[in-house]
Amino acid sequence: MKESASDAHPSRIHAWFSALRPWPRRGVALGAGALATLGHAPFQLTAFYAVALIVLVWLLDAAWRRERKLWAAFGIGWWFGLGHLATGLYWVSSAFMVDSASWGPLWGIPATLALAGGLAIFFGVGCVLAMLMWTNDLRRIAAFALGLFASEWMRGNLFTGFPWLLPGYVWTPGEPISQLASLFGIYGLSALTLLICASPAAVADRAATAGKRFAPLIAAGLVLGLAFGWGAQRMASGAVDPPGAQPIVRVADSGLSQAEKWRYRPDQEWRVLQRYLDVSGDGEESRASILIWPEGAIPTLNFFQLQNQQFLDTLAAGLGDRALVMGLTRCEPGADCDAFMRGEATATNIRLYNSAAVIDGVSGAPRVAQVYDKNHLVPFGEYIPFWSLISRFNIAPLQRIGAGFTPGPEPTRLVIPEAPPAVVLICYEAIFPGMTPRGADRPGWIISVTNDAWFGDGTGPHQHFAMARYRSIEEGLPLARAASGGFSAIVDGYGRVVRSTASNPAGAAVEAQLPPALDETLYAKLDIVLLFGLVLALAVLRFAPTLTAARGPKS
Repeated sequence: MKESASDAHPSRIHAWFSALRPWPRRGVALGAGALATLGHAPFQLTAFYAVALIVLVWLLDAAWRRERKLWAAFGIGWWFGLGHLATGLYWVSSAFMVDSASWGPLWGIPATLALAGGLAIFFGVGCVLAMLMWTNDLRRIAAFALGLFASEWMRGNLFTGFPWLLPGYVWTPGEPISQLASLFGIYGLSALTLLICASPAAVADRAATAGKRFAPLIAAGLVLGLAFGWGAQRMASGAVDPPGAQPIVRVADSGLSQAEKWRYRPDQEWRVLQRYLDVSGDGEESRASILIWPEGAIPTLNFFQLQNQQFLDTLAAGLGDRALVMGLTRCEPGADCDAFMRGEATATNIRLYNSAAVIDGVSGAPRVAQVYDKNHLVPFGEYIPFWSLISRFNIAPLQRIGAGFTPGPEPTRLVIPEAPPAVVLICYEAIFPGMTPRGADRPGWIISVTNDAWFGDGTGPHQHFAMARYRSIEEGLPLARAASGGFSAIVDGYGRVVRSTASNPAGAAVEAQLPPALDETLYAKLDIVLLFGLVLALAVLRFAPTLTAARGPKS
């Protein structure tokens, strides 16, 4: 590759990265990836995320000067991704400890590393895509953002998708900059985040003039300032319905650990039910007309709740005239469900669903109004791909119900008594943008029921809660979230927490008036149109010939 006269003396930073031997180079990439995790919940240290991306750009600058530059770029990206995902997803191993007799740490630790290593391939691919567009001038910052954006979009959508720790989530939900998700969605915010956080890397371009070296940093600061001002204005100008216009909602958690909830006893369902009725309060303790209980609130050990009339009668008597949205395991009517619970039928003879039911107490008379069956299931957690083959190795899904769940149809509006229509997202579904119906089918609020007890006491529940709040920002809809072992909360359409169990010493339940729905956001109306325009703008920055004079690292 030819060198210009201005490239003859690289900066000390570029010289240092170029001189790194293979294993130290991999160690730097691994460490930078781990540092990037501090940008996400619960830390939200965006500056650390920016430093990690700057290091990644400088590593790619060094790779660009190697003969096998694409292979070098893939390796750097993979090690960065491994460091980022292993530290960001370490809590996955907690799911294996719930049933330690079947799984245990000998499965959990390697399974988590395997997950991180597999997903890190996307980071390697992103760096390869960036390297295919790399330059020795300022345009490489746009190439970096384009390449990593493309791979993050693929990670979130291919092979059922796993959009966890996307770059856009480094902005605290409910604060001004997070409001950009109402325009571009989380993927558009991620593309902007990659561009902004990587821009300071150009400061080390010794061959460029001072003005050109600092131009990306100044531009990034200007974009951040405009984004902050716009977001603050958006939140300040939101209209609020008059008091009493919205129902009071109570979100509750039993406070039981996953192991305690699933302890086998003939009366276990009744014991857990009583725990939920206690924390749900009565007319003196609660003014709520709507109760929300988490995903799989009552364990399915001895019977399926919707098929046990005695259970429904007891539940309705405790509800009074209140409505309940409750997560549960449902067995398809007509199947031999009772025989399955007695161990007299195999899982292949029935269809099981991870569901949420709307149950109306009606003064003690139970009425199951509507049921939603989870559409987007967790691979290996709620079902096992290629089950007919893998079942020969006696491996069971983590959710411990038969051979796994059957997916239901896409989410639709559910009618909630004395409240606007709602859409229910069960656990994992809240990390996927675009699952909420739009247009004429747009609901008035989002209900999220989840079981975060699987995630342990580390960063997992914080990350999951932050992502769920972004769904409110994208759609402009309030969120009522009930989480076992996580954060139950009422959130407004800007992603701001109204009430949360995080501030409740008991940690069992909170209630608040449901915030009003905002006008449908541009993201909800146009979907990927604005995102496409943003990506097109990045492509213009990369391929614009006017920047070719701004020389960067040595070629």
